Amino acid sequence: MWLFKKKPFKEVYGGAWGHLVNKHQIDVDTLHREMRCVEKQGSLDGGTPVTLLRVFRIGDAAKKGVDVSGWETFDKHPDLIAFEGYLTQTNEAFLEPR
Repeated sequence: MWLFKKKPFKEVYGGAWGHLVNKHQIDVDTLHREMRCVEKQGSLDGGTPVTLLRVFRIGDAAKKGVDVSGWETFDKHPDLIAFEGYLTQTNEAFLEPR
């Protein structure tokens, strides 16, 4: 049996992809090749559950020698966050540049 280690980050997806393309004019090739996200479950002030997202460029992390091991990596390296925000359960994204 092969055991595959789950990557701590993933490709930008769903409403976050559309939001970055439409609102922030990020080119789809750039999103596909260069940008990834980390996520964790959270909630808004009113208690509404959301998926919190931090979007980063994998090349920037590599240049700085930062091994992205998950959400906490960006607590120590906030300068690597390109966009931060959340995705609702209805797939609506709210991301702001950092």
